[in-house]
Amino acid sequence: MKRLFLLWTAFFSVLALTMKRSIKSKLFFIIASVLTMHILILLLFGSTAMESFYSYNKEKELRYQQNVLATAYLSNNEALLPPKINACETENINIFIFIRIDDETFIQMYNSRSQEGQPRINTRAWYMLVTQIGLFDRLSPGGEPIIADYLGDSTGSIQLYSQIDEHTYLFLETPKEHIETNASLALQFSIYASLFTLMLGMIVTYFISSRITEPIRRIDAAAKKISNMDFSERCPVTSEDEIGQLSESINIMSDKLKTNIDLLKKDLEREEQTNRMRRDFMANVSHDFKTPLSLIAAYTEAIRDGEGSEEERQEYCDIIIEQSNTMSQFVTRLLSLSKLESGMASFDMSFFSINDVVATVIKNHKLLLQQKEIHYTVQTEDEYIVQGDYNQITQAFTNLLENAIKYVDEKKEIRVAIREADEEGKIGVFVYNSSPPLPDEDQEHLFDEFYKRDKSRGADSKSYGLGLAIFRAIIAGHQGSYGVYNIDEGVVFWFELNKEEL
Repeated sequence: MKRLFLLWTAFFSVLALTMKRSIKSKLFFIIASVLTMHILILLLFGSTAMESFYSYNKEKELRYQQNVLATAYLSNNEALLPPKINACETENINIFIFIRIDDETFIQMYNSRSQEGQPRINTRAWYMLVTQIGLFDRLSPGGEPIIADYLGDSTGSIQLYSQIDEHTYLFLETPKEHIETNASLALQFSIYASLFTLMLGMIVTYFISSRITEPIRRIDAAAKKISNMDFSERCPVTSEDEIGQLSESINIMSDKLKTNIDLLKKDLEREEQTNRMRRDFMANVSHDFKTPLSLIAAYTEAIRDGEGSEEERQEYCDIIIEQSNTMSQFVTRLLSLSKLESGMASFDMSFFSINDVVATVIKNHKLLLQQKEIHYTVQTEDEYIVQGDYNQITQAFTNLLENAIKYVDEKKEIRVAIREADEEGKIGVFVYNSSPPLPDEDQEHLFDEFYKRDKSRGADSKSYGLGLAIFRAIIAGHQGSYGVYNIDEGVVFWFELNKEEL
């Protein structure tokens, strides 16, 4: 048995040194170690512990049987004592009941006998020895019994001495050999059962630990992919315990990281796009400013030198004024956008008819529409009142209309509609112009500053990509919404403001 234990100990020592220090191996090793320690304790202390345990229980049994027999004896019922004696002897307990006359004389009332009919207790020798050690002097009628091995280890028994009444004594004994045999058998059974439990526990632990550690491995795999910016791996949530909660937290973290990184990428792309458009803008502005400045310088020098007739010099002055106004208008629009985006612009809020805004802007552009032979219509179901800065909203609609005029195709059709929006309490203004559909890329950046739909038109287009950016800033400052979408054979720009009731 000890050799088997040593083999197991060696096996687990090697296992502890060679296995990976994973949770699975640690759990496996801990459980196996506990079971092995259990077997070690049984081998080292099992025999003594088992014998002590059995001896203790036998002492309790002797006390119990002494109480039963004494009660039956004192009941003066002759029929009650024999069955109690038989029951006691079935527990492998020898019984000796006697009446003590003096130190040398006694009357035997009962003595257990073997199957051969021989007395189990040598009463004469036992009586003389007990008398010599003075045990009778320590007993009293109905008093506490004494459990001891006063006859020495050679007897190999646990003995109980008691006094039933003034002259009657009861002696019980049970062989230690029987106790040692039972203890030895129990110890062997416990060791074999423990070895079986150890092997079974190892098998069960292997599969259970695999079930426990599998979600942790999946979490580890997901965490490694997340560290490499790969959010495709998901942690399975198969329980509601701490591992399940950790899996769910990893999934939530992965989703939020992916969302935030996507937003960051879009912001970086937008920033890069803005920087690129700003560089293009600076290049275009430099070119556009160079031309009028060159013209202004040339014609100013011509006037200074007195070149040309009076009529030609007057024409030179008109050109200088026109070029100056062009640059001034651009600078003004650029400053206006800067104020709107920085929040420095103030709005003079009032209630007004959005129908009047549309009518006024179209009236101001009527001549331009006629010159370009553009067919236009205005559709409205009612007169709608909104609150805002009248001049700013007028500027916003002007930018939309000028954008429609600029990009209308050969069909030359513009339609303006004013109606209640799908969202309750909103008034929408929709500007349609016949045009090829806008690509998604253009729709995404149309309202960015410095963005031009037709980059090939360059400086000749007289556009610096500020009109729609100013429109966006004005509507956003009024807490409104805006957008653009394609329809059949055209494009629609729109904005919405809160409807007011007067």
